Amino acid sequence: MFLPGDINPPFQDSVRQPAALLTVNGVPVPGMIEMEVTNNTHFASDTFRVVLAASLLPPGLGPEYWASSLNDRIGLSAGFSNERAMPLILGQADDIDYDPVRRTITVTGRDLSAPLIDAKTAEKFVNQTASQIAETLARRRGLVPEVTATQTKAGVYYSADHVVLTQEMTEWDLLTYLAEQEGFDLWVSGDRLHFAPSPLDTNPAYKLEWLDGASNAVDLRLSRSQTLAKDVVVVVRSWNQKLQRSFKVTFKVAQASKSQRAGGLAQLYSFNVPNLTRDQCLALAKAKAEEITRHERVLTASLPGDSVLTTRAMVHLIGLGAGWDMMYYPDSVTRRISFEEGYRMELRAKNHATQSTVVIG
Repeated sequence: MFLPGDINPPFQDSVRQPAALLTVNGVPVPGMIEMEVTNNTHFASDTFRVVLAASLLPPGLGPEYWASSLNDRIGLSAGFSNERAMPLILGQADDIDYDPVRRTITVTGRDLSAPLIDAKTAEKFVNQTASQIAETLARRRGLVPEVTATQTKAGVYYSADHVVLTQEMTEWDLLTYLAEQEGFDLWVSGDRLHFAPSPLDTNPAYKLEWLDGASNAVDLRLSRSQTLAKDVVVVVRSWNQKLQRSFKVTFKVAQASKSQRAGGLAQLYSFNVPNLTRDQCLALAKAKAEEITRHERVLTASLPGDSVLTTRAMVHLIGLGAGWDMMYYPDSVTRRISFEEGYRMELRAKNHATQSTVVIG
């Protein structure tokens, strides 16, 4: 049961006793009824939602406080009563909902990428490298930079992309653009900004097993697009004003295990992007082909909560046969703790079947 004054209250489960920890501006706070944290990929913020019992909150943190507070930092951790709770998010409170009938306060928000997302800038730091820019913007927003050093000056990228150089954008969009140019991942964890190669291929994969009806998942569903299972052709065209040349690159993804009928047409995707070099056209075509075909197979699963599953490691499905068993790229992991459900996780991941690629021209 939830006891007044508990900081790590156990949520009852028939087998385990999950525990959760809430901090407000660094101070542990009791009164949590329910929490939900979603960790995302693709340069998106992690998000949270926490429901508080107004009657269990300490003096000074009741409804009157939430009616006028600003810039609150919310920390949420989850685990089990016999182990240290795993930090799930340190975030900025965005919205407060007070229900005076049920005497609950619901706080929702984003991780600490939020200040970067909310801040627009016309600065482009032309003479700095991408990693130097990441360090500068991280420190500007009170974040600790965890940055892999890069060598290319940002101005080199802008010279082929006039739109990026001239338009105002958010600090987060600028970092996302630079991460894409470097082939890096970008995310915020706690108070640390990560600008580095993706750890997906180096972190140990999370095993999702379905063997003889036994599984570590409570529910498992897989879907597959026969449209995307066809060959995919991506065409990128660009007129480079500086070089006074046009470029066209065609990149084909040939599915090794085709489901289309014999003679079925490939799916064609065309993109027109100004001021690219041929190498940049090729890199964009490869990236778009990977993005498109990765949606061919989508996995969703419900699992008991644990501290192992992460969006920064692949998910290895085992036990359903060669057509489905493979590595999947996580899209999102949502963790929930409540009286009704105990500690649960929802996973969404995706990938495509084995394939070959070829540059046509």
